[in-house]
Amino acid sequence: MNLRMYALPALVPVTVLLTAYIPAMAASPESSLPDWSGQWQQVGATPSPDGGFYKSLDQVLKQMQWSPPNKPAVQAKIDKVVAEERKVMAAVRNGANPGGAVRACTFGYPALMLDSPLMFEILPTPRETALIFSSREIRHVYTDGRLHPGKEDLWPTPWGDSMGHWEEQTLVIDTVAVKSAMDFLGTGGTHVVAFGGIEDMQLIAYLSPEAHFIERLRMIDKNHLEDQITVIDPVNFTKPWALTRTYERVEAIHRMVYEDCEGEERNPIVNGHFTLAPPPSPAKR
Repeated sequence: MNLRMYALPALVPVTVLLTAYIPAMAASPESSLPDWSGQWQQVGATPSPDGGFYKSLDQVLKQMQWSPPNKPAVQAKIDKVVAEERKVMAAVRNGANPGGAVRACTFGYPALMLDSPLMFEILPTPRETALIFSSREIRHVYTDGRLHPGKEDLWPTPWGDSMGHWEEQTLVIDTVAVKSAMDFLGTGGTHVVAFGGIEDMQLIAYLSPEAHFIERLRMIDKNHLEDQITVIDPVNFTKPWALTRTYERVEAIHRMVYEDCEGEERNPIVNGHFTLAPPPSPAKR
């Protein structure tokens, strides 16, 4: 971070200086914030006990608004990747390829909001709203009137830099500086991938470092949240991409249960199929 010291004019009142350097507080009073307590999960990306998703990839592609306005050259590259993906998935289904689940300890943004099996909680406060996911990832949305950092201090991360404000009961989020959590397809950029079934996936888009995201998150009834997302990427898109995701309240669980991504491998592949191994025996004393 570039920190510099400047000599201040002796005649300028200290109170004026402090006012000039404190960001305007646009936070909402705590009493006016919505109650979004509880656990939430994405509609259409519900995880199944076998480690995959209840819906097939074809169902996910049909029902979850996957129509990004990719530029022709970008779409051509995606089509080549998708063709190879389809060959691999067919080989797995036919037993010619044992496959293997993708270990994703960090989903990153926008995957957390677009096609994630993770539960999450939302903690709104007047100056910041935190979205806490079961993968131990947290999105910090600052609502205290601050702006994004300057170019020298804006460091890309898998979750980007998010600032926001409240419009009555709707949280408006502005996110920039997103860096891909992983490049398992070798295309570069930030991947947008649709998942379905057990191991099926399809590349939908890849976003440039200049991608800019705007969300409008609100409760539409007591058991559902809606996120209207606009993705602006003049490098790879012909126009902004608008899509909507819905999240449902998790009724069976009443506290956060975190994923153990880095624990023991409990799903070894035997004869081309996933199995469930028993936990290791405790060490004998």
